[in-house]
Amino acid sequence: MRRTLSVIFLLLLVAPNVHASEARVNAKTGLSGVKVEASQVLQTDPHTLWETLTDYNRLATFIPDMVSSRVISAPGAPKRVEQIADAGMFAFVMPDQVVLAMEETPKSSIRFRAVTGKLVSMSGEWRIIGDKAPVTLTYRAHIIPISPIPPIGSGYFVEDEVRSRFEAVGREAERRAREVRKSPYYSR
Repeated sequence: MRRTLSVIFLLLLVAPNVHASEARVNAKTGLSGVKVEASQVLQTDPHTLWETLTDYNRLATFIPDMVSSRVISAPGAPKRVEQIADAGMFAFVMPDQVVLAMEETPKSSIRFRAVTGKLVSMSGEWRIIGDKAPVTLTYRAHIIPISPIPPIGSGYFVEDEVRSRFEAVGREAERRAREVRKSPYYSR
């Protein structure tokens, strides 16, 4: 029994990682605002990741500090998504309420720009790279807040906040992919 447990433990140590890699996040703050870039390899397919990213009305159930997210545009109209966050100390960069205009290229990218909110401007893009699992999710954003950003440690703080939210999206997509694979209707 002891030998069996040792072998199992050893296999767990050398087994390939089937979970998401840690997200790489880089934030640069300065006079031109905040520029953020993030990427992560995810153990999911593009369809499941796309469904997770565009599940706008449920984002608040799995993204930390997001109080609400909902589509506010009429069907057929250009997509507008209102998001409300408990930004806390992150409020000096991210607004606590914003309406985003979304431009979607299915299973590939989502471009967004703020149309209302307590900021000068915000724009960016989510991109899915790859046509089967694993895929890479990337995020780029440029945010110009109303107030200047405190310089000391702000880049690191922004990176930690973005990483927390970005990785939450990846975990949810991977969770959904596992659920699909468990389905009796799943076939490769």
